[in-house]
Amino acid sequence: MSWRYLRTVYEIARKDLLVETRSKQTINSAFVFSLLIVVVFSFVFGEQVANRNILARGALWLAVVFGGVVGMSHAIALEGQNDALEGLLLAPVDRSAIYLGKVVSSTIFVSAIGLLSLGFVVVFLDYAYEVGTLATLLAVIPLAALGFSAVGVLLSVLMLHSGLQESLLPVLLIPLVIPVILAGTELTRPGLAGGTASAWFRILLTYDGLVLLAGWMTFEYLVEE
Repeated sequence: MSWRYLRTVYEIARKDLLVETRSKQTINSAFVFSLLIVVVFSFVFGEQVANRNILARGALWLAVVFGGVVGMSHAIALEGQNDALEGLLLAPVDRSAIYLGKVVSSTIFVSAIGLLSLGFVVVFLDYAYEVGTLATLLAVIPLAALGFSAVGVLLSVLMLHSGLQESLLPVLLIPLVIPVILAGTELTRPGLAGGTASAWFRILLTYDGLVLLAGWMTFEYLVEE
């Protein structure tokens, strides 16, 4: 990749993050939704589920997935305003760089949701992660966010160009990121054997690589009218 290509990826990601941090609409909606999921788990299942590990893993990954979906739904609405995406596609740059830039910004955003949800689980579920599990989580959350974002960006653009409503995003996105959810929940299980953990890491990395490559190769054709 040339320096100009990498600079385009950086500028696209930087632009998206600046828009999010200045408006704060998407960030606030996603974080509040993640918080509500953890709080609901605390009130509904806190005294009913004896195994705190299962409760904490379930609350964490539901908060990450649905918080990410809410964030992307708002991002779709922002891109559709004033034909913002159309204007971006008119720029004299490689369109695959636009895709990678949006994946980078979305990965950072979803990772932030995951880390904040991790704090919510510790506080509201009164759950203390083991040191080894916590270290694994710090590696798994960004990898899961990458696979989630690689698929989510493609679907978001597809919805804008097809006229579909952003409310359909959860219906289309969640089934496609099931490998991410499975790998995430298994890798954050306490006391997971080294061989099993390696296998799940390979599954997660393979999935990330495949969907990222597929998005990079098809994005230019997807946005053509």
